This record gives sequence, C-alpha cells and structure tokens, in this order.
Amino acid sequence: MARAMFRTPFNFLVFLLSICSIVVAQDDTVPALAPRQSPTADAINSPTCQNYAIVANFSTVALNATYRAAFLRSSSLGTFAARDIIDRQKPMYMGMMFDKALNQQCGNLSQIAMDGAAKNLTEGVVLDLKILDAPGVVPGSPAMPIVQIAIFLLMGGTWLCL
Repeated sequence: MARAMFRTPFNFLVFLLSICSIVVAQDDTVPALAPRQSPTADAINSPTCQNYAIVANFSTVALNATYRAAFLRSSSLGTFAARDIIDRQKPMYMGMMFDKALNQQCGNLSQIAMDGAAKNLTEGVVLDLKILDAPGVVPGSPAMPIVQIAIFLLMGGTWLCL
C-alpha cells in the first residue's frame, strides 16, 4: 500500500516535509509577555510591585463602567463598601502608570491588568468574583407587558386628571 502511494522517494520526502512543516507551524513560540513586561522574579515579589499590581487591578475595574457594574453587582460587601474599595485606588493609578522607574522594575502591570480584566470578563469573572445575573424582569418575560401597561396607566392617568 505504501509502495503504491509513494511512487518515488521524492514523493515520500515531500510528504514527510509537509508533515514536519505542519508540526512546526503549530508550535507556539511567542512569549506570553513582551520583554518590557517581564519583570525579574525578585522585583515582582517586592512590596512596591505588589502594591502596583493591586492598584492597577482595582483601578482598571473602577475606571471601566462595564467592569465596575459587574463588580458592584457581584460583591458580597454591598454597593457602598465595594465602591469604596475600588474608588480608593483610582487617585494613585495615574502616577504609578506613568512612573518609568516603577514600570522598569515591575513591568507594565497596567497593561497586564487591562488584558487580564478583559479576559476574565469573557469568562464571567471580575476581580475573582463570579459575575451574578442582574435582578429584575427579563425583557422576554410575560410580565413585561403587564408592567408596561401599569406604568402607562399610572403616568397617563395622572396626566389626564390634571
């Protein structure tokens, strides 16, 4: 069978090279982080870098309306306490984001936080909390027309009585 499939050694060689090229093409050789984003192991464990990572993560959530709403809805602390946690980090963020020495030491943790937040949101997670569904009436629910008619009668009836 193999003899009929490959009539010449050249055909067999081309077949082997094509398989090798497919295997090589599938190998992922791109590093996960760009060199400027790869801090040393000692630097990333320093308190300064740990603080920068916390500020970057919380500020990314605080400054994006979608992440913020998902975090406030999913937090077990309640809206005010959760809002206070993320809002406290925002003033420090811009100073850390543009500090060249800090970014040299720790890597660009701002960009890593933004990329991580986007990835986590697609997985249904924000700041290690599973995103909960919003409470309320579902738009396709049979209760929606009843609620709309009640609102219309309340508003319209009030206007007609004037």
